[in-house]
Amino acid sequence: MNFFKEHSKNFFDKLIQTINNQNVRFKNRSKSESDMENLKSQVFRIFLLFFLILALISTLLQVNLYFITGNTLKEQLGNKCLGVAISVATLLEQDTDSFRGYLETLDTSSDYYLRIKADMEKIRFGNRDNLAFLYVERRVSETEMMYVLDGEYADTDTFAPPGAIEPMTPTRARCYDTGKPFVGDFVTTVWGTLLSAYVPVHDRNTGELLAIVGADVSIGQYDSVMRNQWIAMLINALVFTVLALIVLLISSTTIEKKLFTDSLTGVYNRGFFFSFLRAQLKAIKQKDYPVILFMADLDHFKQINDTYGHPFGDKVLSNVSAIMNAHMRKTDCLARYGGEEFAGIMPGLNMEQASEVIQRIHDAVGAAPVSDEEGSVRIHRRRAVEPARVHQQRDQKSGHGSLRSEEDEERGHIRPLQWKIKANRYTNSKPKD
Repeated sequence: MNFFKEHSKNFFDKLIQTINNQNVRFKNRSKSESDMENLKSQVFRIFLLFFLILALISTLLQVNLYFITGNTLKEQLGNKCLGVAISVATLLEQDTDSFRGYLETLDTSSDYYLRIKADMEKIRFGNRDNLAFLYVERRVSETEMMYVLDGEYADTDTFAPPGAIEPMTPTRARCYDTGKPFVGDFVTTVWGTLLSAYVPVHDRNTGELLAIVGADVSIGQYDSVMRNQWIAMLINALVFTVLALIVLLISSTTIEKKLFTDSLTGVYNRGFFFSFLRAQLKAIKQKDYPVILFMADLDHFKQINDTYGHPFGDKVLSNVSAIMNAHMRKTDCLARYGGEEFAGIMPGLNMEQASEVIQRIHDAVGAAPVSDEEGSVRIHRRRAVEPARVHQQRDQKSGHGSLRSEEDEERGHIRPLQWKIKANRYTNSKPKD
């Protein structure tokens, strides 16, 4: 019994010294939450921050991919328009004499006009999914252009009859000035918002610029493809978010368990014990908040390991810790302090309530032998002393807080619950000492 008292006293003396040293170190930190769930959620908050950063990076990548896709799509549509315009320009350059004659008269009843008009309609509506308009025009001044051929049906509202005048646009002017093919960007006109490609028609004999062929794609065709891309991006983001949240929850729970719990017994570990105790000390400073601290130790535990093996000793520790934890609240903290030592914190209980809880733990541990194929070990309780209520006392000189026992302040230490446990091995025949 003297050994246990000395052992218990040393434990609480070391505990007091550790906490008082940590109070000095943590005195400039921001206010900590005293609630256990807030303390345990620190790991989850770290993972949540990691998830938000990952989600932000993923969103930026998705948005960047969306704009890259948009630019790529515009380039593809422009190239398709350019290809169609080149084919029409090549058709016109095969018979530049007839084309010159038509430009002078704009005779819509001539065989040349009817033949070229039919070819352009066939090309235009053969590419209706990629093409909005197909036409041939010539410049009449620095500020105006005139339609000479149109691939639309003559009886539609979108048909531009030969001789129709429109203002000159910068994209057209560039093609006229350079005499080279050019693809512009989306521009709003009287015909809608269009992306246009222009190809010059030259006289093969003289090299003179006779006209330009225009091919347009509408913003609606572009938007329909980008809308599908946007929906696909949202679905990908949703799937990523759901999967990331699942991984986040699983990972945070797993890591939280590894960080905060003892792998053998499943109760909290020493690190979490001190973190939880610091939070309770801060709560004590703020208001009159009772906190009960106790210690339990399994005597003669080395004898169990030496006699029956370490695996059976591990089983004894697991069973005892499970019984103790089952009789404590979710808001309490039971931790394996080291080896066969356990330490517990019970916030909000007075001395009488805590003594009742600990007595129930004693009775339950004594009534539950640990068994295997060869026999069993029964844990015998020797004696229980009242637990200690913890509160802060501030030193007038240093201003630092320290732990004091409510009943024994003048001695400057916590009066612990002393739990003397003897373990005997019982077989199916007779007990062994």
